[in-house]
Amino acid sequence: CEIQYTHPHIIKEEADADDVPSFSFDYCFQAEVTASNLKEDKLYLPEGATTCTALNKQCQEIILVNKEGNSWTVSLRFSEADGMYYIRRGWRKFCRANRCAIGDLFVFNVVGDGKTTPLMCVCPEREE
Repeated sequence: CEIQYTHPHIIKEEADADDVPSFSFDYCFQAEVTASNLKEDKLYLPEGATTCTALNKQCQEIILVNKEGNSWTVSLRFSEADGMYYIRRGWRKFCRANRCAIGDLFVFNVVGDGKTTPLMCVCPEREE
């Protein structure tokens, strides 16, 4: 069995600055688990999400990522009537899998480039 190794100095780095996707890490918000959003399997994102460059109105999915790195692909919609994004079909499953109780709070960071499926990552709690 032969193993071929690639030497780091041989690898060409020809990526232009234009080729590098610009990901948005700048939108964080707090979400509360409520009886109604569990029952409806729907979580509205705050109004500020409409200015987040990671999201666009054509986006149909978003990936929820918990602190351990596990992920759930859920439906994302934009309500023209309300002017807000919301998660549909998948919020309840995410909450069950993470053993959430009514009143639990999550701080999410929305990450994406506006072209690919965005991520909504749970921020770890700070130890003070």
